[in-house]
Amino acid sequence: MDDGSIAWRPHLGTRVQMKLGAVATVLLALKGPTGSYDVVAVGDATGCISILTLPRLDTVDKFCIEGGIVRSIYAVSESSGKFLAAAQDGSVWVVGTDVPGRVVHLFTHTGPVTSLRVHGDCILIQSGWNRRTYDWTGETTNVFDGTHHFKMKQTERANRRARILESEQLRNDKVQPLMLDLPAIG
Repeated sequence: MDDGSIAWRPHLGTRVQMKLGAVATVLLALKGPTGSYDVVAVGDATGCISILTLPRLDTVDKFCIEGGIVRSIYAVSESSGKFLAAAQDGSVWVVGTDVPGRVVHLFTHTGPVTSLRVHGDCILIQSGWNRRTYDWTGETTNVFDGTHHFKMKQTERANRRARILESEQLRNDKVQPLMLDLPAIG
């Protein structure tokens, strides 16, 4: 909620609510060994990631990253509690109790991160229409520019408009035949 509160509303049972230190910007719920959701990672506007239990919303752990608002969280390992997190400035961090120093800066992406995930040894980062693949050292391995298709369509539309305007101009510049009034004979 906009006051920094989060609430757990189960189908059966009582509603639980708690207040974070800042407004929550991203939530990631994780299933436990029983197959039900029992942990939630909450990123907030101050750059902190809180690990909470479900359904009681007790704080298990808290990590703080630099770079502003937490934009995305991904569970690298559900069993060990290791997470990837991305901030507003594009910085990507790995956090967790198994991480040396609990928080490690991996690399910085070129812009704000919409979402991130891990696929094998690659970190896939979506930033708006663009997607970039990194390895764990921060080296770019693949780039996909999703705006390329839209730029081509924009060029096609501009060319079409130019042709229409040119044909209208040619039609207006063409001398119109003089129509004489012919008397009607009846």
